[in-house]
Amino acid sequence: MADEDSTEHYESGDYSRFGIPDVPKTTVTTAFGKRRTWAGLLAKEKWFVILSLINILAAIGLTAYRLYVVARDDPENSDFTFTILIIVNACFVAFYVFHGVLRERKYELYVQILAVLVILAYCIVEYAVKKDNRTTVKLVRLIITCVLAPPNVVLSVLVARDFGELEFRIAGASAHLQAIYNEAAVFSCWLKFDFQVTVSLVILVLRYGIKVSTLETVTLAVGIPYTLLWDMFGWFVLRLELGFGAFVFAALGLAKPAYYVYKFYEIYEDTDYSLITYCVIICGALNVLVWLILMIELVRVYRNFGQGLRERGKISFGAFIIGDL
Repeated sequence: MADEDSTEHYESGDYSRFGIPDVPKTTVTTAFGKRRTWAGLLAKEKWFVILSLINILAAIGLTAYRLYVVARDDPENSDFTFTILIIVNACFVAFYVFHGVLRERKYELYVQILAVLVILAYCIVEYAVKKDNRTTVKLVRLIITCVLAPPNVVLSVLVARDFGELEFRIAGASAHLQAIYNEAAVFSCWLKFDFQVTVSLVILVLRYGIKVSTLETVTLAVGIPYTLLWDMFGWFVLRLELGFGAFVFAALGLAKPAYYVYKFYEIYEDTDYSLITYCVIICGALNVLVWLILMIELVRVYRNFGQGLRERGKISFGAFIIGDL
């Protein structure tokens, strides 16, 4: 019996009884691929996560309070739309920070920088343009964002440039596979950013707060779920290397520029130009740019299908084989 226990301990890798401390795991494998653990992060990466979390919580907390005040006193005010917009984008920033660090997605950290700058621009423009509606909460939010955004951007760059451990674990030492891995990572990143900018554009239909028309209600009810499902489908096309699925993904994506053209025409016909109108124009132009980049990246990753990247670290997940990308 003692021999069996000894063998069990030996096979389990537990050497603590010999005075040798266990080394904490730096990576774990999940159904969606490999990710790093908190113990596996460098000191600067932990500081980056902590600073980002403080920045995000401050932005969400102050904006949520402003949302409560607007919803209580003047729910048809355009501030209602801006507060929701900032909260949603702050949530995306939080996702980029944690997902980007734990899964070594340097391109997501670069997109996180862009998202932080977008939030900063929202705060500055809203405070500068709407002079008759300035509040202490908006001023405090603007100051905190201006103070914390620059170090957040610098840390993002410093952290992202040192990534490479998971890339090596998945793609190996092959320069060709590493290049394919990076292209797949870029496509995956643009899928997430596409969802973010599309949700932002759909939110901007709330031009008069909670007072929405039937068309705006349909846009909210259909636009966000359609974009989510479309981006998720693109995620599966990438990871399962579905050649035919890439053509279906591109065809379904034509609905997006069609909607953007409709929004631009609607603005052209509208004579009531406001701050939200200009925001719709900027956000719509950004959506078109992201869609074009996404289609270009789709062609690039499609050409890489079948070249061995999926088999480097595939995970069995029911009836599917999902790669570690």
